Amino acid sequence: MAIMNTDALNALNLPSMRQLGIIVKSIDASLPFYSKVLNINPWYKAKVFETEIFYKDKLIDLELDIVIGYSGSLQFELIEIVKETEEHIYSDLVAKQGEGLHHIGFTVSNIEKRIESLEKAGFNKLQYGTLKTQGMALTQFAYFDTIEQCGYITELIQVTLLGINMGMSHFMVKLGKLLGDVDLVSIPQS
Repeated sequence: MAIMNTDALNALNLPSMRQLGIIVKSIDASLPFYSKVLNINPWYKAKVFETEIFYKDKLIDLELDIVIGYSGSLQFELIEIVKETEEHIYSDLVAKQGEGLHHIGFTVSNIEKRIESLEKAGFNKLQYGTLKTQGMALTQFAYFDTIEQCGYITELIQVTLLGINMGMSHFMVKLGKLLGDVDLVSIPQS
């Protein structure tokens, strides 16, 4: 494996990595495997009612099914493409290998400033957007092409509720469940 140059990313002073994103063909089929391999139980699904996703600055129609689970403080995100009508950030991985590790994620505050910093450092913003839940939590995200420098895609993520940065800790997701904004996901028997 070639040694990657991470100097540009290190200069951005990003917080600790908090998420690994994995593309799967079927969440139902993948949950038993990832639950055992990663020792994750339970899994959660936010009640998202509105999405706005841009790929290379073009609004796209992309429907995803997403579940999250925790191993320690690291969040694992399983992403299933439900409906796609045009190219998106997951297209390459799906075409090349079908499923697997897609990105690493950093939970940030002041995402607009962080996006600006990454763009000024020369990283291309690939896909970005917002997800709103029934309880009015707002997730803003932006994926950047850091493959040449690091070997993976980097995602910035900010979750707010009523304008207050909430982060993505396991505690906050459990609180979302208590408030009715997040559902527990049953693990199908394999």
